[in-house]
Amino acid sequence: MENKWTEQDLMQIARQLSCPDGEDGIRTAQRMAHTNDQMTQETYKALRLSVGDQVMEIGPGNGNHVRNLMTVAEDLNYCGVDISETMVVAANELNAELLGSNVSFQLTAADQLNFPGDFFDKIFTVNTIYFWQDPEAYAREIFRVLKPGGVFSLGFASRDFMEGLPFTKYRFNLYDKVTVEALLIKAGFSVLEFIEFMDVTTSNTGVVVEREVLIARATKISGLG
Repeated sequence: MENKWTEQDLMQIARQLSCPDGEDGIRTAQRMAHTNDQMTQETYKALRLSVGDQVMEIGPGNGNHVRNLMTVAEDLNYCGVDISETMVVAANELNAELLGSNVSFQLTAADQLNFPGDFFDKIFTVNTIYFWQDPEAYAREIFRVLKPGGVFSLGFASRDFMEGLPFTKYRFNLYDKVTVEALLIKAGFSVLEFIEFMDVTTSNTGVVVEREVLIARATKISGLG
């Protein structure tokens, strides 16, 4: 029998997706790790990680993918930052054996990144852009902490697909290729390319869906910022 979602149910799903909290947040993160597995892998692959890269991920959730990410290149240094304390605790627990000088998870503010400028070689994020409170300011903040010549990889699902999900009318700001490219350019980035593919997954309402995924690859040109 098909689930009958109330508006309150849909609002709760959107709230947990934007900032997972408590036991429901833990379950949401587990679903997201499964739902976004291919999308996350393709987004960090787009960084073309190299030996010794300093990597930041914005919104790692429970960090289920970090173990695999750390095998892509030697001597990577990874920091996952999240606005959810629940997710930082979960990621630390799930990746306890990796924690140390080269893997860490930190609680961060929703509007700033607590790092000096030109700090990271590579930055990536998956499905967080919908929840940026001030997209232009946050994109500039990402630009600020990226080294000249560094790469930012941003994964998101297309507006056309997202508009068909019943919970995205709450808390979500939806994007397409044109609006993301304009946002990144305005922040100072040079957009290198968009990678596009279709992904079959399960939505947070339990329905199997085919979604259009886009990954924007952008760089900070040396001498800017």
